[in-house]
Amino acid sequence: MLLTTIWFERKAAARVQMRIGPYYASKRLGGYLQLVADAVKFIFSEIIIPEAVNPTLFALAPVLVVAMSFLPLSVIPVSVIPPSGSIFSIYFHEFYDPNIGMGVLTGLFTQYNMLLILAIESFYPALVILMAWSTNNRFAIVGAVRESYLSVSYDVLLLMSTIAMALEYHTLDLAKIVQSGVPGLIANPIAAVTFFIAMIIGSARFPFDIAEADTELVLGPATEYSGLLFVLTMAGSYVGNFVLALVFTDMFLMGWYPLSGLPGALLTVIKASLLVFFSVFLRSVYGRYRLDQALRGSWKYVFPLALFSLFLGLVVGYLWIP
Repeated sequence: MLLTTIWFERKAAARVQMRIGPYYASKRLGGYLQLVADAVKFIFSEIIIPEAVNPTLFALAPVLVVAMSFLPLSVIPVSVIPPSGSIFSIYFHEFYDPNIGMGVLTGLFTQYNMLLILAIESFYPALVILMAWSTNNRFAIVGAVRESYLSVSYDVLLLMSTIAMALEYHTLDLAKIVQSGVPGLIANPIAAVTFFIAMIIGSARFPFDIAEADTELVLGPATEYSGLLFVLTMAGSYVGNFVLALVFTDMFLMGWYPLSGLPGALLTVIKASLLVFFSVFLRSVYGRYRLDQALRGSWKYVFPLALFSLFLGLVVGYLWIP
């Protein structure tokens, strides 16, 4: 999935800019194997550790970043488990959700997954800042400062749009929202817009890749990393984007509904993948915002929308019980 996302991003940017993009490695596959070649090159490249750093912290920080980006996947429901007729039915009682009367296909079952996902996501910017600080590099430190400013804005937007949906559906369980049969995109389109914008900012995608601005900061917090550690730093943002896309899919696009079992899980992943492809496509058509522009836009324009979505969720939730 990660390689496919990067391949699509490079090919889409090339098409918009009237180029070919990855091509010579596996021409018949559209240059897809070029990404495999790049991955192999980075894996076997030398890992250079600067002299004026703590080697243990320097090597551990990217591992913590990518681990934290993967962690929310363990609690995001991707489908429901029927009592029989599915390869996952043996887990029906183990992952039974009393809110919907069915099992939930997830790594770690909890009825408060929306709250847990937000709690885990809030740690990610802190680890990115730790990674930058551990490199003792001026460009990385500037990127970390930018990340700290941005995290204040998009965390608030994520929280408010999620609370709006929780008030509207009377639950903190994504599975119950999906099984209600009413897409959140229709129930609260304002919350969908604010969540999507926060998702783009939080995953450092164009036009909000401000902390990693290559023309200004080389690569921001990841400037000093090479080899496999560089691969981990890059993987963190893409995985984070996919995680938020899965949450958006469950919260606003009805996730797996009306399917169940493996077909439902595939439908959820397909919807989330299309959302990820759209977000990386923005690289081709938008320029990068300055930090002050991003912050001004978040607080002056998007934050009032988030407040309105919260009010809308409160009113609709009071009048409608899903």
